[in-house]
Amino acid sequence: MIPKLLVILLASVAGGAVALSVAYQLGHLEWTADGSRETYSSNGDKNGRTTESGETAAGDRVGAPGHLEPAGGVVSINGLPGDRLEKLNVEQGKDVKKGDVLAVLESRRLRQAEYDLAKTQFDEGVDRKKAEEEYAVALRDEAELAQQQVELEQHDRDAQREKIDTLTLQQRSASEDLARLKKLRQGGNREIVADQTYEHQRLLVQKADSELAAAKDQLKKLEDSMKLAKEQADAKLRTANASKRRIPSIVQLDSLSKSVELAQRRLDMTEIKAPSKGRIEKILLREGETISQQPILQMADTETMVAVAEVYEGNALSIHVGDPASIESRALPGLLRGKVTYVGTMVARSTAAPLVPGAAPADKRAVQVRVELDRSGVADKLINLQVTVYIIPGKEARPSDGKTASGGASVADRPSSR
Repeated sequence: MIPKLLVILLASVAGGAVALSVAYQLGHLEWTADGSRETYSSNGDKNGRTTESGETAAGDRVGAPGHLEPAGGVVSINGLPGDRLEKLNVEQGKDVKKGDVLAVLESRRLRQAEYDLAKTQFDEGVDRKKAEEEYAVALRDEAELAQQQVELEQHDRDAQREKIDTLTLQQRSASEDLARLKKLRQGGNREIVADQTYEHQRLLVQKADSELAAAKDQLKKLEDSMKLAKEQADAKLRTANASKRRIPSIVQLDSLSKSVELAQRRLDMTEIKAPSKGRIEKILLREGETISQQPILQMADTETMVAVAEVYEGNALSIHVGDPASIESRALPGLLRGKVTYVGTMVARSTAAPLVPGAAPADKRAVQVRVELDRSGVADKLINLQVTVYIIPGKEARPSDGKTASGGASVADRPSSR
């Protein structure tokens, strides 16, 4: 039998060995001059140093928590709230092209009927406008014919005036001849001017007077007829112009066209189309379900993947576009490589999980950095995967004197107190 005291002693020795082993594997804690806690791993050159802020600094690397996502993000496809999903044309994991119909809403039949009605009204308006325009043209043609008739009557009036001038000369000549014959007869030369000759001349004068009077009456009638015809022609022309001007008020094609456009847009909204090429990542609604604020599905273009890292504000100024980066995660078969394509300019509270659980303070401030990944065929299958992003800042961003941008000692050079 082994004495109880010996058993307790052996257990204590074994426990100390285990504790030393664990300390060797996990590293040990030190407190820096500014009071922050730092953990050094046993192979610090490989894993680096993790500060209480959650950042790592191994040599020239800056580490930060992040996640994987498509360069264009995950797009939520929504429908009209209150409508019902009638048909779903895609399956999860299916690739789609821009413009592909992803789903059809139940209201499509109603919207189609509204569009057909608006289109019919517009077509009827077009036909009516055409008929009104043809009628206005006919009125204008009639007015132009009336004006031409007035012009013809002007010729008749001019001819009648010339006829009156001729008859006036004839009447004057006949009257003068009658006056000479009458003078001869009054001088006692009745035998020179026979009664028959005198009477014949007198009849010629009467005839000339009658023809001249009739011609003047005809001229007056022509002038009165011309005046009336001109007024009628002018009235017909005004009617034709007014008929043409009133067409837009009778046939309101602009509003009918807007109705068709509105009905078309409403109809288009009942077909949910892909805004871009991509892959269906998640289907949230099924056929027959009512649409609310929840998306119908989510899709993403995974051709280009990025890692979105939240870099601690103290390291933000050392990172620039073009800096190389590597991405690690237990879920990945190996490292992913990429380059920094965007460095944010706004410091905000970090939402990412810290590299060391429980190590990051609640008020950690960070800057968003995007790293475009080289194509690997792996990242697009792990959207939103939590990763660790290691960025190697460019040489131009490293202080040559070992000082930070504020003039103090760098994180790597801060003295530690044991």
